[in-house]
Amino acid sequence: MCYQTKITKKKEKLEEHFNARLLDLDDFRPNDIFKAFDFPKTPIITNEEPDLIQLYQWGLIPNWADSNWNRNYTLNARIETLDQKRSFQNIIDNRCLIIVNGFYEWQHINNSKIKYEIGFNNELFALAGLFDQNEELKTYTVVTTEAKGIMQTIHNTKLRMPFALQSKQEMKAWLKGDELQPNDDFTTSPELYEQHTLF
Repeated sequence: MCYQTKITKKKEKLEEHFNARLLDLDDFRPNDIFKAFDFPKTPIITNEEPDLIQLYQWGLIPNWADSNWNRNYTLNARIETLDQKRSFQNIIDNRCLIIVNGFYEWQHINNSKIKYEIGFNNELFALAGLFDQNEELKTYTVVTTEAKGIMQTIHNTKLRMPFALQSKQEMKAWLKGDELQPNDDFTTSPELYEQHTLF
């Protein structure tokens, strides 16, 4: 599962790191936290236009969906079942890179949960994603996979993690549709705060 991300790098840094031009420069604001259930617009790179960084909205709305679509169920997409879910099976080739320099997850210990910031030493990287367009609305979903490495300890209830891409080779492979393994060599900052109840 992945419901909170971080993009604190300036737009110029994004363009330099990904060797792409950011559209709608004035509409992008770095932030310590982007919450999926707010359906924020965040920067992504699609395989259709790999030289552009575009702002798409988190929470995929399939091109065939009507106005009653509940995007809470398409914030994430399990990589194991992409070809089985109606929301995703026809857009498996709509690959994108979701630009971040961190994401957040909670570790549950007894009746407490501890929030972790997770990434690669606060450097830019990408989460694997799928995108679609419904009329004028451009949206994406974060692809998740089975928790590996430190994420098995941190996300110890759901045992999931976003499919992280760190190197340029990994990013290109995802956009091309090649098979690859997610990167799980994360650095973490634990105990940002401790909440003594699960609810």
